[in-house]
Amino acid sequence: MATGSPSGKKPTSRRYSSEEKAAAVRMVRSLRAELGTEQGTVSRVAHQLGYGVESVRSWVRQA
Repeated sequence: MATGSPSGKKPTSRRYSSEEKAAAVRMVRSLRAELGTEQGTVSRVAHQLGYGVESVRSWVRQA
């Protein structure tokens, strides 16, 4: 039976510290100011840091 991951194990969730979250939010805001747009900034920062896109998006919304 397929579970969605190649190893058959459930993916583990990662806990991020408040410092990591704050740094990611700062990076998104800085990139938005630099580029003059919001489009693509969250995914770019998330990929740079190796974080989940939806995690970073949620932190930016909460900040």
